[in-house]
Amino acid sequence: MVKEKEHEQDAEAGSYPTGQKPKYGPFDIRRYSPTQESKEKRKSNVLFFVALFAIIMLAVYGWYWYNTPGGERQVVQLKNALAPYNPATWYMGKLSQAQDIGNVWSAGGGNETLKGVLFDSFKVAGSEEIPQGSPVVFAYGLKLANAVVSKLPLTLSCNIKDKDIAGDIIPSNPLIISGKRITQNARCRFNSEITKELSGTVEVEGGVIFPFSTTDAKLKVYFTSEEMEQSLLSADEGDFFSYLGIDEQLPLRTAYNGEPIELGIGVSTENEQPVVLREGYNPLIGITLNNRWDGKMLNLTEFRLIIPKELSINQEISQNPNGLCPFTLARQGKTTNEYRASEELIEQVSLEKGRLRSFECWLDVAPELLGSAQYTVKEYEAEADYVYQLPSRTATITVKGVAGKETGIGEDLLSPLV
Repeated sequence: MVKEKEHEQDAEAGSYPTGQKPKYGPFDIRRYSPTQESKEKRKSNVLFFVALFAIIMLAVYGWYWYNTPGGERQVVQLKNALAPYNPATWYMGKLSQAQDIGNVWSAGGGNETLKGVLFDSFKVAGSEEIPQGSPVVFAYGLKLANAVVSKLPLTLSCNIKDKDIAGDIIPSNPLIISGKRITQNARCRFNSEITKELSGTVEVEGGVIFPFSTTDAKLKVYFTSEEMEQSLLSADEGDFFSYLGIDEQLPLRTAYNGEPIELGIGVSTENEQPVVLREGYNPLIGITLNNRWDGKMLNLTEFRLIIPKELSINQEISQNPNGLCPFTLARQGKTTNEYRASEELIEQVSLEKGRLRSFECWLDVAPELLGSAQYTVKEYEAEADYVYQLPSRTATITVKGVAGKETGIGEDLLSPLV
């Protein structure tokens, strides 16, 4: 009897892999309920298939959207927006900047207030979808920032990208502006003869070129004698300014006022002051042009240097006029000498975004500059006139291959201009 019970128990225990009797009997429903582990696995599978379905639907929707006129325009606009961040473009820009060798003199302050003409927007004036043969108009968003101008000509351009097709600029080209702000509405129009030959997504590029000047680039310059320098050294007073109680923020630099081109002026390779006047020594004056905006300086039209009348450019040492020191004496005033750069030497000077160009000249000093004084303070000044091209902007339209009315898109905006 005992052996039969043991046999039954062994048989019962042996029917389970663990050798243990189940928690619930064969007729208890709880025995067949899913475990927590199986619940989590089932939940993960459901979430996976839901996510996969969502990805497929997004891909289908994205493909459908991409093939719509609006999608094609958005893709083109995104491509243009990302173009400046192209790694190859960035690398080539850095490679070009590495070629800017030599001394560099920068302006002080970090004036973030821009001064000049701003090209804020370029948009289609009306619907972005037009039928073939319908005139279309684009509007320039222009602004004059922190400047007062007199008859400043803006040269506007408007072209269908990748095609040699230009639009008509309205009301005039160049657009002449005066005063503190731009009051005229600049437009570009493509007539029906042009649009009837177009189809699909069309990219139109607008550009602005204008002449401008950087002025009031002035550097305060301290001159002292070699004897004064020796006195400072013997008195163990190496700092000229603190010894004489002169309150200056060093290093002394010109001020940047927000123009497209910054002008920096320096007095030595290290730009240290004061300038010590030694026997047989010719002080250096250096000027650096720095393209601070995102556009391109196409060329210099005039470049002026104004120094005290007791100073003059040493032509023998500077070997001017040349590319490094392009200045020749233009006018002698009561207190200053004005030098101007040779047009032939500067007309080819151009600057891409972030690029620099430095000029250096050596000076002769007349004895009366310092006289018997311990030191004297003078001023260097530089001015530059140039032609500047702002970064182009693009707008996209969709030209449908369906004959449309001859009334133009945005034509109502032209009525006050023509």
